[in-house]
Amino acid sequence: MKRNSLQRKAVGLLLAGAIMICVQPNLAYAEDNLACAEEMQMQTKSVSPMYVQSNRCQMRLDFSGRTAKCQALIRGKRGTTKISGLLKLYDNTAGRQVASWAVSESSSYYSGTKTATVKKGHSYKLSFSGKVYGKNDKTGEAISSSTSGKS
Repeated sequence: MKRNSLQRKAVGLLLAGAIMICVQPNLAYAEDNLACAEEMQMQTKSVSPMYVQSNRCQMRLDFSGRTAKCQALIRGKRGTTKISGLLKLYDNTAGRQVASWAVSESSSYYSGTKTATVKKGHSYKLSFSGKVYGKNDKTGEAISSSTSGKS
């Protein structure tokens, strides 16, 4: 009876030891895993959408004195028939819209540059929101892009 009891205790201790050995390496790598998870989280903050009908929707905002140069480049995939939308320049500092321009192009490519008068030292946001239409697409695919800068 004592022998069975001792065997059970020995088996229990061996199992507990085996569990501790298996768990210990995981604890040692927990800090590395946390750092990796934080890095992955930072990368997901810059996720770009995957579009079906468009290849690129890119904005560029440059300043020269009191003039903002607002550039938009929208490229549709093969079969794109129309690009339309609204390009807006917003003054983040003053909290108001500075200018907006309608975009309408009956092709698979739009590249345009607009200018607006701005105030020195203010922060601005240039954004495009619109649709790209395919050959048989009546509703279009929504696309958007934006960029910010300081004059």
